[in-house]
Amino acid sequence: MVAYDIRNPIDSAQEVAHVSPRVGPSGPLSREKIVAAAIEIADETGLDAMTMKRVAERLDAGVMSLYRHVADKDELIAAMVEQVTGEYAYPDQSELGWREAMHTLARKDWDSFLAHPWMLTATASVTPPFGTASLAAMEWALTALDELELPPHAAARAVMTINNYIQGSARVVLGDKQTEADDDPGRSWQQRLAGVNLVAYPRLGHLIGQPLPVGERGWFADGLNVILDGVESGSQTGGGDQTMTSRDHQTGSATPLPDEATATRQESIGSGGSGE
Repeated sequence: MVAYDIRNPIDSAQEVAHVSPRVGPSGPLSREKIVAAAIEIADETGLDAMTMKRVAERLDAGVMSLYRHVADKDELIAAMVEQVTGEYAYPDQSELGWREAMHTLARKDWDSFLAHPWMLTATASVTPPFGTASLAAMEWALTALDELELPPHAAARAVMTINNYIQGSARVVLGDKQTEADDDPGRSWQQRLAGVNLVAYPRLGHLIGQPLPVGERGWFADGLNVILDGVESGSQTGGGDQTMTSRDHQTGSATPLPDEATATRQESIGSGGSGE
């Protein structure tokens, strides 16, 4: 059984403090010290508040001296992401099935986001060139799905969907100030709607009145399993890199997507048709 540690992010950050020890002004300035100081500041006050000036002050150094080691703030953020990604590197997966590997990935990413909430924003802003830790993480995730024999782009979509679920769930937990971080977000909605007249919304009323399910792994892992079920089902039915169409559910007729419609029109014109 895989246990997910869904706690107050402050507690998680304190427990991993040994990974990124507090930085002081002693010793010569280095890229490693600059990155560590920037991570400290981002953990304490957020990514927007992490400026080159504040990093320099933390290190008792001149602002311009930082630029001997990092080109600009964007490069510094990329180095921060690389550092944290390396600290939460995925383990050897040779003995893991694909599902367990995906849960391991989710647990590692979850822990990193709770300990370093700014990573949610930073990971979306980093542009090439990527560091070795980030590239290794991408390769690890794709390798974990080899067992399903998915087409390459289908595997990539599965990984992106899983990543989106992890990040979205972390944002919910980190942004909900009304409940404890280890609580099911559904409990918060039960509390918010407890006094609302839901007679006109019978399904919603029935849902809110039901006790929350208690899964073996908890709400986060249960939600991930829903996604993994879909990934597995798609692999068994040959789903993957097939051309998508928008379908009229009333008539059952398929309407080509814009690029398909354009290709059809060009083919008609090329064969002497009017294209109308």
